[in-house]
Amino acid sequence: MKKLLPVVLLFIFVANLPATIIHVPEEYSTIQGGIDATSNGDTVLVSPGTYLENINYNGKNIIVGSLSLLTGNPDYTSQTIIDGNQNGSVVAFENGENSTAVLHGFTIQNGSDNGITCFSNSSPTVQYNVIKNNNTGVYCYYSIPSIINNTIIFNKTGI
Repeated sequence: MKKLLPVVLLFIFVANLPATIIHVPEEYSTIQGGIDATSNGDTVLVSPGTYLENINYNGKNIIVGSLSLLTGNPDYTSQTIIDGNQNGSVVAFENGENSTAVLHGFTIQNGSDNGITCFSNSSPTVQYNVIKNNNTGVYCYYSIPSIINNTIIFNKTGI
């Protein structure tokens, strides 16, 4: 029994670690850099600005949100832009992420492929975003996403 005690205590300690909030661009210059630094349950909080990048959750069940996540102010959605720069999908959920993988409060634009892509049994929560000027607004297969209160406009195809 004495040999198991340290393992049990270690498990209890690790299970109770608080979630981390990573700030972009204050701590990481890119949203993807912030995502890469997270663990399940963490949050990437993104300040207003235009971020020319394509992001992939890489199987992490994390929250990525603009400041509207904290304030409820919808103005942050138009002020916090993920611009795919005509380079594939802007946001990808493709590694079995679950409903705790959240994308909240962004303008998702200029994907040469999709604004948001989800597949491989992913079931992310996509909420309070504007998805515009992409080839396809949202394209999901073999997935069950929750698409809640998004505006999907000016894409070649919607969903």
